[in-house]
Amino acid sequence: MKLATSTWVKIALIGLLCLGVCGWLGGCGRGGWFASSPLWPGGVLGCAGINAVDGALSGLAQLGNYETTTEGTRFEADASEVSAIEVNWLAGSGQVRVAPDSETGGKVIVEETVRGGSCPVMVCEVEDGTLSVSYMEGHGGLSGCSQSWFGQKDLTVTVPASLGEKLELFGLEAASGRYTVENLNCGELELGVASGEVDMTGLAAKRAELSVASGRVRVQGAITENIGLDQASGDVSLSLPDAAPAEVTGSMASGSLTLELPADTQLAAEVDKTSGNFNNEFANQGNGNGKPCSLSFTMISGAFTVRPAA
Repeated sequence: MKLATSTWVKIALIGLLCLGVCGWLGGCGRGGWFASSPLWPGGVLGCAGINAVDGALSGLAQLGNYETTTEGTRFEADASEVSAIEVNWLAGSGQVRVAPDSETGGKVIVEETVRGGSCPVMVCEVEDGTLSVSYMEGHGGLSGCSQSWFGQKDLTVTVPASLGEKLELFGLEAASGRYTVENLNCGELELGVASGEVDMTGLAAKRAELSVASGRVRVQGAITENIGLDQASGDVSLSLPDAAPAEVTGSMASGSLTLELPADTQLAAEVDKTSGNFNNEFANQGNGNGKPCSLSFTMISGAFTVRPAA
């Protein structure tokens, strides 16, 4: 049994998340035992907090289509200049939604709201058609925003319908927090989750690459060509009632995975497992007359269920 290298990396990330919590303690503590800890700002992990402050101050100086108030920051980009959106967010919450062009004025609107104290300013830029939205300058890191920042940030990305129907790529990298994505139509979906919760509804995509270290992920909609999934742990549910993808490949080390496909899907499943449980409900009802779907997966442990969508 052999898992993908990326899956082992995600397993290691779970341990790093624990270190990130310790880094927060070390980065925000004052005096006492923290001062002698390697996680203190002068230590191995704590120094990341200081570097993050420098990056955040750079973010505060950003010019361009920004509007900054005491409650947060707003950025606008002309939708005609955007073909892909990539979001990299560390914590808090995020919402990506599609709205009528009349509401957005034909622009992609990115807004962050700060709660409970100071936080670094987000960084947004459009380059070669890609709108990149980052939590802070340099993307922070597991302990990168630990020093001197005590607030939380909520993100809202509003996409005009004219763009939301034809995005080439949508990507979300989430370290922690809770995120919702609604009614996006894109050629490719890239989703990376270290922890937290992600709920996607009304998705229409051709291809999807999902990378989950931990947390909970729910995807509902249609992915018509192929899905690649690396899962170290956590709870993942893919509900695709309208059309089965042509191919699903991936690996899981632990956790639970549910894949729902149209009831008439012609499923050809090959799952190589060391332990755990694979439940194929299509095996009990014979071959359907719908779209063929090839499933190839490796499992070390966990629970994987494939079943007809309700």
